[in-house]
Amino acid sequence: MNWKDWSNVTFSERHHLPERSGIYVIADINDCVWYIGQAANLKNRWASRTHHRYPQLIRSNRKLMHRIYWQEVSINCLDERERYYINLFQPELNGCKVKKYLPKQPQIEREIKRLLKVLNKPTMLFPVIRSVVAGEYKDEEGTKCILVIININDEQIISNSTRKRYANEVRKAWDYYKTYCGKDEQQYSQVWVKTYNLNVCKFEFVIADWEFFQYFEDNADARTQYLEEVEIFSEKVKALKNLSIFEKISLQEEYSYINYEGKKSLTSAAYVRYRRPILNSITTIIS
Repeated sequence: MNWKDWSNVTFSERHHLPERSGIYVIADINDCVWYIGQAANLKNRWASRTHHRYPQLIRSNRKLMHRIYWQEVSINCLDERERYYINLFQPELNGCKVKKYLPKQPQIEREIKRLLKVLNKPTMLFPVIRSVVAGEYKDEEGTKCILVIININDEQIISNSTRKRYANEVRKAWDYYKTYCGKDEQQYSQVWVKTYNLNVCKFEFVIADWEFFQYFEDNADARTQYLEEVEIFSEKVKALKNLSIFEKISLQEEYSYINYEGKKSLTSAAYVRYRRPILNSITTIIS
């Protein structure tokens, strides 16, 4: 049974909760699940202002219009059902420190902002351009996909995010997409692309050769011709405004070795080339 079908009350009318044992879900107007808990007596748990999450929720209630959804559960089953729903929905507030305010953005949005900020911060190796948004396209399901090219030195940053401690929502947002890039499946192995999934879009992270970034580092005219600065989730990032760069720079699409299956291995550049016919420059600012 979906929690949206449970009995529910607005946060300001929590005194109408029943005097029964059960599991409750705190969700906002956007159906974002913030907290899941249990109570031997739902009404008593929320009747006063003693709930440890009350200060956070009441401050954001006017904007987010929280509701308390509840399902009656016998006392001896509360622990089991609470664990089940927490593992299922990975709420933002379960398992994190109690603070005065709710985060302005859900955990998964904060993490993509952090990644975009880090990947666009200059380093000694890449003082001009460290990563670039190649463009956007819509996949078979109509989801907007944003293709981000990173250098191999930053692959660990992405890997660390996929295993981030105390960030269940972030780990849940990561996935892998596998494709043969239109190649013969008998001759080539699959390319695995790391994806980060949000409600409004999906980010795909691929690695490009060192030469791709070095070309921009060494060529100021190329930066003017091909690059622009755009904002994604309020973070300023480098993006391609002219996709003809892929015709100008030859990216290695195959590794020289043969894998244990006797197949050729494709690089991430093969995936970029595969998406090129439907890839468009970023046209909208995502916020």
